[in-house]
Amino acid sequence: MHGLMKSIIPEAEMMDFKEFLAMLDQQEKTFLLRNEIILSFEEYCDVNGKDDDFRTGSGMYAFLRKVQEMFIGKTHTVVMHRYAVARYRFYRLRNDAEYMEEISVPTFLNLKDKHVTKGRTEGSELHLDFLPFYDFSPSIRDTKKVGNGIRFLSRYLCANIFQNPREWKRRSFDFVKLHKYNGQQLLVNGDVIENFRHCIEEMETVIAWLKAQNPETPYGEVAAHLKRHGFEPGWGNTVGLIIENMEMLEELINEPTDVMLETFLSRVTLPMISKIAILSPHGWFGQENVLGKPDTGGQVIYILDQVRALERYLKEKLSLTGLDVAPEIIVITRLIPEADDTTCDQRKEKIHNTDNGWILRIPFRDQNYNVVPHWISRFHIYPYLERFADDAEAELLREFEGRPDLIIGNYTDGNLVATLLSDKMDVIQCTIAHALEKTKYLFSDLYWEDMEEEYNFSLQFTADILAMNKSDFIITSTTQEIVGTEYTMGQYESYQFFSLPNLYQVVSGIDLFAPKFNVIPPGVEEQIYFPFYQHEKRVNHKRDAWENRLFTDMTDDIHGMLEDQDRIPLFTMARLDKIKNITGLIEAFGISKTLREKCNLIFAAGTIHVQESKDAEEQAQIRLAYELINKYRLHGSVRWLPSIPKLETGEVYRIIADHGGAFVQPALFEAFGLTILEAMAAGLPTLATTFGGPQEIIVEGESGFLLNTSSPNLIAKTLEQFVNSCREDPDFWKRISEKSIERVRNHFTWRLYSERLINLAKLYGFWRFTVSAQGKYKMDRYCEFIYHFLLKKRAQELEAE
Repeated sequence: MHGLMKSIIPEAEMMDFKEFLAMLDQQEKTFLLRNEIILSFEEYCDVNGKDDDFRTGSGMYAFLRKVQEMFIGKTHTVVMHRYAVARYRFYRLRNDAEYMEEISVPTFLNLKDKHVTKGRTEGSELHLDFLPFYDFSPSIRDTKKVGNGIRFLSRYLCANIFQNPREWKRRSFDFVKLHKYNGQQLLVNGDVIENFRHCIEEMETVIAWLKAQNPETPYGEVAAHLKRHGFEPGWGNTVGLIIENMEMLEELINEPTDVMLETFLSRVTLPMISKIAILSPHGWFGQENVLGKPDTGGQVIYILDQVRALERYLKEKLSLTGLDVAPEIIVITRLIPEADDTTCDQRKEKIHNTDNGWILRIPFRDQNYNVVPHWISRFHIYPYLERFADDAEAELLREFEGRPDLIIGNYTDGNLVATLLSDKMDVIQCTIAHALEKTKYLFSDLYWEDMEEEYNFSLQFTADILAMNKSDFIITSTTQEIVGTEYTMGQYESYQFFSLPNLYQVVSGIDLFAPKFNVIPPGVEEQIYFPFYQHEKRVNHKRDAWENRLFTDMTDDIHGMLEDQDRIPLFTMARLDKIKNITGLIEAFGISKTLREKCNLIFAAGTIHVQESKDAEEQAQIRLAYELINKYRLHGSVRWLPSIPKLETGEVYRIIADHGGAFVQPALFEAFGLTILEAMAAGLPTLATTFGGPQEIIVEGESGFLLNTSSPNLIAKTLEQFVNSCREDPDFWKRISEKSIERVRNHFTWRLYSERLINLAKLYGFWRFTVSAQGKYKMDRYCEFIYHFLLKKRAQELEAE
């Protein structure tokens, strides 16, 4: 037996391991993922009468539980072993377990391709490798610190760059004096103050004079004196604040610390971020009548709430600078002439409850520059994005009267356009993925050719790796989005290495340990999502109207009557697509006698009329929903409503809570889950998928429950346990409700989100200006090559079809 094998599997368990491999070799399925491997191991234990110690304490189990993929060939089995978070080893072993060897990433990908294509690969593969282009960036060693890039980077700057005082002073002075607002010089006038030493000399003189003034004296009364010494607006709105900020800069120069650097950048350089462009091209982006339409859901809610929160925060903080600056935030999306009952055909629309937040719509244009009038699926928009970016640049320059200070991309298409604009305009770029489809659609990389006509995954995955590598910083809502959990792979982690057979192999797609990743969970709009028991805030006529619509009204857009309205209402709402898995919840409800007898199922999703949908996947899900309702004879206990307007959802959650119900989020995968936060904030007990972000929202058994949504039986089992607990313990529902509210209040607020996002933009702007711009040159050239000769070429071919 090979020595490598002995180091992994204890000798006493070797016969079991051989027999386990032999069992797998007899199975029809030859490609197994982690969940299937564990289920196969449990089956082996059942057949062979293994005790609990072997099932959970054996070395064989310890190894297998960290195997992410395994594929079995005629003579050899290949294993992807995730021995630690985001760390991998790859093995090839003989099926008789007598020999085992460690193999490289390229070898693993080649073997995987040959296994999937049954040897029909077209010669040597194109290899994409981004890791060599991160040589300019420091690397995080401790995986526990991944997701807190700002703190790591600020410490790195203090420990390394600041060791060269002369260079640090030069760079700091250059950075401070570059700040302008609408052409007005801020902070330091380079024509008056020649260099850093001169700046400090003048600052000391000014501080001494200011200390003789009343600290509450407004900036306007001392502005002329400061200007004579070369200091422009932006240091503060009172004498006391000006002194505090100038002394902070002096202290930072003499004894730099990471906390002081972050504080200085967050306060003194505040005016550097006042104009923000947010990119979200796909779907139906509007404020009314859009939720539930294809490609339109949580991302729209996220961005609209984000805009309101950022404006509030920036207004408050900019007022402290001594400047008359009004923040302006523009969401760039697609103009759709055939807009149905939405405002998506209007060029410009003010965002509700903002002073200067706008939706700016730009049409897609074909290769002849004609406007595309109809909606297009997010999977088919790539041929239009470069022209869209060109038009967006012109519109932003006109609207902002100059460049934006920050560009934020959303989802694959928005991040690709943000990348193009960031390059064109030389502006800081932030990436927010929301959901990376590669982890949602199983084997979408390996079988991309079979899915290309419907999904164009070759374009999407290429755009993803370009944007994530080009971006200055990346925001995620949870840590697991980046590096997963102890036993499961993260969304970004899945881009470390993968293959699109017969197109290219990615041997290193993203450096997860570069300090660009930051976890900032969003919040909820507290004016909309407040606890159900705060009756003084609720509007009676609205409550009555939605009470009737949820339980009794019969209109031509609602399907199903409830025979017994006293049953526990299980409520969900989402788009009707495969991943959101509403049909899986219907089936779980149908197969459970307990749920059918004790509960009603109410769901709001899309439309009940197939002919009203323009999306093939949604149409299929509508038909499936009807089939399941009929199959399990659920008439009288299931009620299907169309999608609910965003501003009404808070009251809907509260009404379900009034009835002692629960919110169920049955998605096969959920990157984060804003609806989960919203339901919890209303005090509605929530059961949500364990696959993805909900793991970091819900404290299992305390503030909610996690569902294994891989099968309807498993969904039903957890729902039954919840329902039975509510029946057996009168206080059970109330305890979960109270803990849900507490969890959201303590950990998920838009103010904290806004503060962290703006601070990130400043620190990464400083990093971009002082260090990374030169270091990223090679990365930029590499990405340009991939964009023009791979992504753009394929997009043009798609348009020509």
